[in-house]
Amino acid sequence: MSNGSNVAAKNENEIEKFQDQEHEEQVRLAAYYRWKSRGENHGEDRADWFEALDSL
Repeated sequence: MSNGSNVAAKNENEIEKFQDQEHEEQVRLAAYYRWKSRGENHGEDRADWFEALDSL
């Protein structure tokens, strides 16, 4: 691989990492708002998380 190819691959990895972090933050916020809308009951965080994942 040439140096240009290494830079391009590194940039693509950084973009994917950023997109993954951005998606995780969206899921986190969606789960939080689901929790709030359900009356802030504890013990159903996994359900909120999975529903948030499905909704995005």
